[in-house]
Amino acid sequence: MNKSDLNKFFTRLEELLETNGCNGRDLTNAEIILKEMNIPKDEQEEFLEDCRYSGGFCDCEIFLNSEDYLREKYDK
Repeated sequence: MNKSDLNKFFTRLEELLETNGCNGRDLTNAEIILKEMNIPKDEQEEFLEDCRYSGGFCDCEIFLNSEDYLREKYDK
C-alpha cells in the first residue's frame, strides 16, 4: 500500500464509521475498504496485522491508535 492508497483508506474509513459506526470488536469496515480498493490479499493481511500491532483492534481504534504508525510505515 502506498501513501495515496492510505489517504483513500482513511477517507473511506471515516465515511463508513459515520454511516455504520464501530462495533468495537473487529475491523469489518477496514476489511470492506481494502476489498473495495482491490488491495491484494497478502497486502490486506499485512495491513490489518499492522493495525493490530499498533493498537487498532477495531475500526475506530485504527484512527485513535494506529494512524500515526501506519502513516509513518506507508509514507512512500
